[in-house]
Amino acid sequence: MPREDWDDRAFTGLEAAIVFIAFIVVAAVFAYVVLGGVGMTTSQKSQETMYAALGEAGSALRPGQSVIVKLDNDQGLIEFMEFDLETATDLAVIDTGGRMTYTIATKKTLVTFPPGDPPRVTVTWRYPKDGGPLLEAGEVVTVKLMVGSVKIGRGDTFTLQMTAGGGGETAALTRNVPAGIGKNVYVELF
Repeated sequence: MPREDWDDRAFTGLEAAIVFIAFIVVAAVFAYVVLGGVGMTTSQKSQETMYAALGEAGSALRPGQSVIVKLDNDQGLIEFMEFDLETATDLAVIDTGGRMTYTIATKKTLVTFPPGDPPRVTVTWRYPKDGGPLLEAGEVVTVKLMVGSVKIGRGDTFTLQMTAGGGGETAALTRNVPAGIGKNVYVELF
């Protein structure tokens, strides 16, 4: 027997909860798809940025840890200094064929040795691979600078900056000359 007061036009609480949960599930799936796509795009952009930075960093010089100097006069001034140069990464290729500029700064002076200054700058290949003027991964050159004119003495601090041709590749190191060393002495500065 049919009921007269039965009205099926309204939702019950259970039916409303089922519809609400369905909306939440659909929204969560949509958000996952959208954020996943954005995350992949962001990840790809950061990967491109990382490779671009590695390419730029690949053109950097790396000086050796020690600098060997010789003090050879009555005033205790450095006659010459020797140090090694190599590439910072495997991607680097640096032209050392007479295009390097060396700048020495002390508290009193700033001296720049221009590219191709044979009497004052000597570059010797320590570990060559192919014999060309390009410094590549695994190769090491030893640079000898005649710095008597700079007048770096005992107890002085100096900064040496190496700049490859074009100015893109730069490296620098700062060293202190011990105060208690004599003349005509070889000293390794760290």
